[in-house]
Amino acid sequence: MTTPTTTGPAAASTVPVRSDRLPNPADDHFLGLDANPIATEAVRETESIIKHTLAVYGMACIHGEVGLGKTFAAHAACRKLAPYITLTLQFAVGPNLAQIRSALLRALGKAGDAPSNNADLCDQIIKDALAASDHLLLLDEVQHLGHTALEYIRDLWDSNQKISKTLTVIMVGSDNTRQKILHRKAFHNRIHQWQQFSPLTPAEVLGTIPHYHRLWRDAPDDLLLWTDDRACHGCFRTWANLTLVLRGILEDDPTQTLNQHLVRKALRRLDPTTRFPTHDTDGWA
Repeated sequence: MTTPTTTGPAAASTVPVRSDRLPNPADDHFLGLDANPIATEAVRETESIIKHTLAVYGMACIHGEVGLGKTFAAHAACRKLAPYITLTLQFAVGPNLAQIRSALLRALGKAGDAPSNNADLCDQIIKDALAASDHLLLLDEVQHLGHTALEYIRDLWDSNQKISKTLTVIMVGSDNTRQKILHRKAFHNRIHQWQQFSPLTPAEVLGTIPHYHRLWRDAPDDLLLWTDDRACHGCFRTWANLTLVLRGILEDDPTQTLNQHLVRKALRRLDPTTRFPTHDTDGWA
């Protein structure tokens, strides 16, 4: 069956799916923060999962709340394990099949070969390109995909398994990603490995944040734990944003010292609706 679709260059500016190769490592940090990459236990597990999923040309799903480092970990693993075969697609809300096809065709360098009104032929071009050599398809923001889009990804992988076994699919998503896949039994049954990201524990905060950015290098443990308990809650993105705000304050006035008072001042900039008391019962002034 032939159905109309939009694929060529004219569609590129309106497609809510970003396709690309892996980004520069510096771009993985929130707002370009000059932070150090940290090999947390979750990051090491992501690398292991992607390594073993690549070995069998399978599908894996990495999910968890926003800001915990899922995409960072997936990018780091793919740079190490599959730097030349990884194609990344990042989805906005509710992309349709025409938009997903367009993104895949561009990522595969086949946009110029695709007709503008024949979805079946576009799909065959995509499948042939994926079968021609090994590819790792890294899908980010998978929570935005609907039932039809998920089934389309499953069909691409199924077809590849029958023809050439050259396609690995790694899905990264937040919110209801796992639930969406669980509701698609045929899709769920094909997932080789799963990983759920969780917030940093207090012990991980103490072992990670001082190495994450030089601003926290000499911070006392009780300040780190207070900051995490009060605002960051084990979320890397919140730690990154707070670090950026604090860095700016200290650049404006280098005479200031990193302490609870300064952190509270920065927190009010992150969320002005939050009110932090002048004195705390934990002994900090």
